[in-house]
Amino acid sequence: MELSDILQCEKQRAGFQIRDAVKLIYQNEFGGGHLISNPDLALERLRQEINGCDPSGMPLFIDIGNGVCRVDLSSAAGRISAETLFRIFYLSSREKRGDVDSFKAKLGLVYELGFDRGEVDEFLTEYAAAGFSSLSHSDTYRAANRPAYRVILAGYARFFDVFSAVDRLSRFSGPIIIGIDGMCAAGKSTLGKMLAEVYDANLFHADDYFLPADMRTPERLAQPGGNLHRERLAEEVLLPLARGEKAVTRRFDCGEMALEPPVEHALRRVNIVEGSYCLHPELREAYTLKIALRTAPETQIERLRGRDPERERAYVEKWIPLENSYFDFTGLFEAADKVIRT
Repeated sequence: MELSDILQCEKQRAGFQIRDAVKLIYQNEFGGGHLISNPDLALERLRQEINGCDPSGMPLFIDIGNGVCRVDLSSAAGRISAETLFRIFYLSSREKRGDVDSFKAKLGLVYELGFDRGEVDEFLTEYAAAGFSSLSHSDTYRAANRPAYRVILAGYARFFDVFSAVDRLSRFSGPIIIGIDGMCAAGKSTLGKMLAEVYDANLFHADDYFLPADMRTPERLAQPGGNLHRERLAEEVLLPLARGEKAVTRRFDCGEMALEPPVEHALRRVNIVEGSYCLHPELREAYTLKIALRTAPETQIERLRGRDPERERAYVEKWIPLENSYFDFTGLFEAADKVIRT
């Protein structure tokens, strides 16, 4: 949805003023980072807001364009912890920086909202003199809507159910081991990176466990998912983590066809394995949470083309058919705890 359309929708809310339009445009361009000068204080403030907000009837997420959205605190309460939501908010603010010239250009949209032109001129002149700083909602908007939200990157909203599931698992003792499998170009690496950053987790990649040359027999490669060295993945990662021990991994360098030196990973509560075939039936029971990602075939091809046009044909003719055979044979999407469409 275009920012102009978003502003027109927001204008329908009671008490909406010029100030509220400018605030929305500011959030569209810069996100919510202006609120975080002291992370500890900001987290405590978020806790207080979540505990004190009344049911709003608002949707959980409101898209405000440019890859960001507002997450309603009353709708999020009980579904995600304050700590996790704050971490998402904090990481979003670090990534979403915006551009002052772009922001200035967008401010022209305020004139299209039906406010008195002279009042818009006066407000924007004073606002420019103040340095285009962050601002709060108008008193009338606050009184009518009692807004309680945070601004986050929309990518986090896509995986909100996953964060909610991890938070539920965090109530219990023991290591949390998350497996992320599914279609190539569906976002496995993206989700793995997000989870690792939000939960300060260990992140392991199935791509580091390609089958070595001496194991690439016709019989092994004929197995669905057979080109993953699942035995070594279990030995180096899954079994030690399940025992509460450190994982010591050796990345397989496909160019050199050799293992790199071992790397020791610190003990962490949350641990993530992402990549094709990591939820092979022989490995599934080791995971606390099994996630499978899928996307429309045409979207998959478009993403692969954008990622590496020269390898598109190899994916279409070789890797995608191999993955589809693996999905069908192993029942991945039926066995997953969560199936996310991206």
